Amino acid sequence: MTLVRGTLAVAAGILVFGFGAMSIDLAAQGFPLRDLWTVDIHSARNLNSLLSRNLNQLLGVVFTTVAIAVPLTANMYSVKFLEIFITDRVNVAVLVLAVVANLNNTIFGYGLRDAFVPAVHLHVTLALAVVCFAVLFPYLYYVFRFLHPVTLLRKLDEEIARSLTAAAGERRVGARRRQVAEAIEHVANIAIRSVDRLDRATAVECIEALEAVTRRYHAVKPSMPPKWFVAEAGIFPGFSRDAVAELSQSRTWLEMKIFSQMRDVLSAAVPKTHDVAGAVARTMRRLGSDLELRKDAALRELVMEYFNTFVRLALNRRDARSVFTILDQYRSFAESINTTNPELVLEIAYYFQYYGSAARDLQLPFLVEAGAHDLGVLVQSAWEAEAPNRDKLLERFLCYDAAAAAPLPGVKKAQAILASYFLMTGRDEPAETIRRSFEGLPASFVAAIMDDLLHIKRQKYWEVNERRMNIQYVPDQQRAHLRRFFSEMGMGSGLAIEHFDAVRERENG
Repeated sequence: MTLVRGTLAVAAGILVFGFGAMSIDLAAQGFPLRDLWTVDIHSARNLNSLLSRNLNQLLGVVFTTVAIAVPLTANMYSVKFLEIFITDRVNVAVLVLAVVANLNNTIFGYGLRDAFVPAVHLHVTLALAVVCFAVLFPYLYYVFRFLHPVTLLRKLDEEIARSLTAAAGERRVGARRRQVAEAIEHVANIAIRSVDRLDRATAVECIEALEAVTRRYHAVKPSMPPKWFVAEAGIFPGFSRDAVAELSQSRTWLEMKIFSQMRDVLSAAVPKTHDVAGAVARTMRRLGSDLELRKDAALRELVMEYFNTFVRLALNRRDARSVFTILDQYRSFAESINTTNPELVLEIAYYFQYYGSAARDLQLPFLVEAGAHDLGVLVQSAWEAEAPNRDKLLERFLCYDAAAAAPLPGVKKAQAILASYFLMTGRDEPAETIRRSFEGLPASFVAAIMDDLLHIKRQKYWEVNERRMNIQYVPDQQRAHLRRFFSEMGMGSGLAIEHFDAVRERENG
């Protein structure tokens, strides 16, 4: 509609300023308007030459713009741009119009004779020239808007929607399956190339587009014919034959395709663009937590597996910031499914411990401590909901750093914070279980932990990060119970509050 309105506006301007000025001259000189229709041979040839020159220039502008801008954009984002551009009805119509107007003027020149002046043909040619010039600037605006990657994402989304609808109607299911897979790859290619140019906004829009495809697909998945779910090896060139067969059996080949493309985007983003890494993790969490989507057991497990893949990828790149963000989303996903899938959450808790150990081996102690705090929050949410797996989750939490030669302060802080929650809610038994895990620790070590926790009074972290909040912050209503936890532990292990005060005094001195 922007193109149509622009064309009408330019055409009105041409008529008002061009033919309006001519009307003034006609009236001033008393020349009959009907005589404009009659053209002699000399005037016809002059007009033919003038129109030929103008239409040739217009044709050159249009095709030069298209020939330069479209391949450049396709090279930057995806070769799919070329296919979409040449199949777009507006592009085809305008290019054909420019060619037809030029060719029509050539035919007029061919038919022009001393004894024959095709006046109707001449006026038709003039009208086509007016239309071509009227559409020129609106069309160039349309082309530049068309070449925006968001337009390509919208076109790919429409193509996927059409293919899914056709496949649901059992029309050329195999061809539609390949079209959907290729379109998903093109979306990921746009994201990856955007990351390479640090175009974070476009990359994030691509991730959101993949999320939208997943949701649309699950709305129609129950209506898809059985042969739709038979994946082809060509869709997963790096997968083994058994892996592809398993995807066909579990009916998750499309979800695997989408998630694998997200993994490729994450691989390009880590550690260059943390916004994109965060968007991938956030999208995965939203899909895994969706009430409708998580009813699919195979999809739930796939989300878990890809979260593990994301954590491993970021760990291998030693990108602590991305791991920190992914763990936050992973924990939120686990919290959302704990009431309905407690066994799967127990499995996730093991993976938190596993990757915490991997982070320690990579000498990334901050991530070890961050994983402990996330696991502690997961345990707390399980006890708040009285989930059936709460005791086993607590047991896993207390074993989180058990294999280490010496516990990290951040791990013990996470355990102390959870113990203070138990005391605040009147759950003395699990708090005592945590207290026993502190037995045998040096008094100065425990005193330093208490000092740190009781003196963090800003809920927001003092530096800006993706979580924004300080993971070691203890709410005011819980702080007294944290002091009680350390105080009672001091009575049993020789560590008293007086000793803590003395240690703090020496450190401040």
